[in-house]
Amino acid sequence: MMGGGEQGLSGSWTHSFEEDVGADMVYRPSGTFAFPVGRRPRDTLDFSMPGQVTTGAPGPDDRLQRSTTSLTPLGMNRFRIGDGREIEVVEVRSDILKVRSA
Repeated sequence: MMGGGEQGLSGSWTHSFEEDVGADMVYRPSGTFAFPVGRRPRDTLDFSMPGQVTTGAPGPDDRLQRSTTSLTPLGMNRFRIGDGREIEVVEVRSDILKVRSA
C-alpha cells in the first residue's frame, strides 16, 4: 500500500482467520471468496464509504452486528477507527487485505 491515505481500501472484507499469521489478520473479499465452513462467525470490514468503515462482529446470539464509524488516516498506513482502535494496513491487493492492531 502506498501513502498514508485510503488508497486501496475499498469494498467489503471478511476475516479469514484460518490464514492469520502472528499479529497479521487476513481478510478476503466478501461475497467472492470461498471461505471454508467455520463454527464461529467472521468479522467484517467494509470501506465502501470514503472516510468511514462499517465493522461487523458477532453479537451475543452469533449474528453479525454492524456499526459504521469514522476512519482517520494517521500516516504510515495506519488508521484510527472511530471506536478508538488503530490498525496498520500491512498489505492490500484485490484478493487480500492484511491488517494488524497498531
